Amino acid sequence: MNDKKKAFLADCALVLAAICWGGGFIAGDIAVQHFSTFYILAIRFLAAALIMFLFFGRIIRRCGKAEIKSGFILGTLFFLVMPLQVIALKYTTPSKQAFLLAGYAAMVPFISWIVLKNRPKINAFVAGILVMIGIGLISLNSSMSIELGDGLSLGFSFCYAVFVVLTGIFAGKCNPLGLSFFSYLSTGVFSLCAALIFEDVPKVFPPAGVISLVYLAIINTAVAYTLQNVAQKYTTDTHTAILLSTESLFAFIFGVCFYGDPFTPQILIGGLIVFSAVIISEVRWKKRPKETPETEACPPQTQEKNR
Repeated sequence: MNDKKKAFLADCALVLAAICWGGGFIAGDIAVQHFSTFYILAIRFLAAALIMFLFFGRIIRRCGKAEIKSGFILGTLFFLVMPLQVIALKYTTPSKQAFLLAGYAAMVPFISWIVLKNRPKINAFVAGILVMIGIGLISLNSSMSIELGDGLSLGFSFCYAVFVVLTGIFAGKCNPLGLSFFSYLSTGVFSLCAALIFEDVPKVFPPAGVISLVYLAIINTAVAYTLQNVAQKYTTDTHTAILLSTESLFAFIFGVCFYGDPFTPQILIGGLIVFSAVIISEVRWKKRPKETPETEACPPQTQEKNR
């Protein structure tokens, strides 16, 4: 399989992951109504790790220290920041949070600049300004203050930008399936320990809550995050961010059509500005080749002869 076909399949995988995550905002909002934060994360990631092992056990058994170490780092980061997203859903709507989280795509070039010394293009700076404007429209209320849920969502957005850059670094050095398994396992084990220490064991498992957990474990984690980890082996961090950020549009559509999320012009305009910023951050303008003094001085007839 040539590189172009691999890149195309990677793009398809990332868009599919974005669709999965679009529905995941609704599933997460339902889950927080029935279960506590760390039990949601523990069930979600331990179940995802089990599914990965059932399907890819042979590959996982052959993994070495690189996959274990990298997966542990990603899993630890996820354990520390995922509660921000889960708790935030208690104080904001799924579609609104989706637009706020999309801002990570414009943050990725700057984090990559700090970590990998890759200076972003001018369009990345323009995109950063637009993201701030869009986020302001989405999150600022009539008193010009940011509500708790929106602030937590923005914090998770920044942390996820770091996660994307780290995943890009690790995916190039590790087996992505092993990387996924050990990151899920780490997050799940840490979350279970925190749940047993700080939270009460769930006594009731209503059908809606169970279905939401199944979606989060299988579709949102085992499928979507694994697709991201595999796809990033064949594409760049910024390209990954632009495609994954389409989750915000899918979440907005699902939330308004199927979950009764409010449809306000301010949120829609802000969301479109954020999404436009993400698109701009990925645009590449070709520079016109500079003419040398010899070319400028050489008349057309002479240039033709020289060819």
